[in-house]
Amino acid sequence: MVYFLGVDAGGSHCRARLTDQDGHILGIAQSGPANAHIGIKALWSLLMNIVEETCKIAHLRNSDFQNLHVAFGIAGLSRPGFQAEIEAIASPFASVRYTGDDEIANIGAHQGKEGAILIIGTGSIAHIRLKGKNETLGGYGFPISDEASGAWLGLEALRYSLRSHDGRIEKSLLTESLMAEFSYNPSKIISWMDKAVPADYACFAPLVMEQGNRNDPIACLIIHQAVRYIENFITTIFEKGVVRCSLMGGLSGAFKPWLSSTISDKLTAAKGDALDGALILAGLEFSKIKNKIKPMV
Repeated sequence: MVYFLGVDAGGSHCRARLTDQDGHILGIAQSGPANAHIGIKALWSLLMNIVEETCKIAHLRNSDFQNLHVAFGIAGLSRPGFQAEIEAIASPFASVRYTGDDEIANIGAHQGKEGAILIIGTGSIAHIRLKGKNETLGGYGFPISDEASGAWLGLEALRYSLRSHDGRIEKSLLTESLMAEFSYNPSKIISWMDKAVPADYACFAPLVMEQGNRNDPIACLIIHQAVRYIENFITTIFEKGVVRCSLMGGLSGAFKPWLSSTISDKLTAAKGDALDGALILAGLEFSKIKNKIKPMV
């Protein structure tokens, strides 16, 4: 028996899906953040843990790894030297592929065909597959990049909240809610900031979107700026000659109602997700991808 395993290692969580050679899902698992930012040793340990956990669900042993074809989509893999470093690690699998989480999302969205995606999640990045070449836009890392992402929304919300606390701008429900999280004490925000990672900032994104839908003026200001970034991404993508583009990521659904009809009408619904893309990259034919878990005997 041949098995296929796809892993989506991102800034907020790491997900895995295991199938047999006919595409039946044998096991799924999820854990916390597992991107390149945490370092090669910690990342490899987390990746192996989720592989073992997923295989355990399917009653596979480590000895079955020799029949397992794996593809990892890893956020931050473009960090200098990181891909070469992880590829140098001896793996126990029949075959293994490493790429960015943006590429597996693109492959899944368009069934492995050419196209583009814009991911709006904890971070943000556009990925284009055109004429046999891959290209990315943005995604250089928080806080210098990742515009319109969950981390960016959280950072902007905190900035406005501190300004409102100073009296430099009017207060709003959003700013008061965020200041209340830190007992209205800017020093607590500073202490939190020293240890905060992108996923921590992204925890405030749902509040921003919620208050925006309630017409909170500060939340709307932040969201409208995010929409400008998103629409600029999409416009640039189509200017490069792409014929289809999908909006993906945890915040994609929340942003769609805010987009102009000119932009939203250009978007194509994704035909699959990042784990589908990882399974295709691992060697599973798209036509065999299932969406139901096979009952275990």
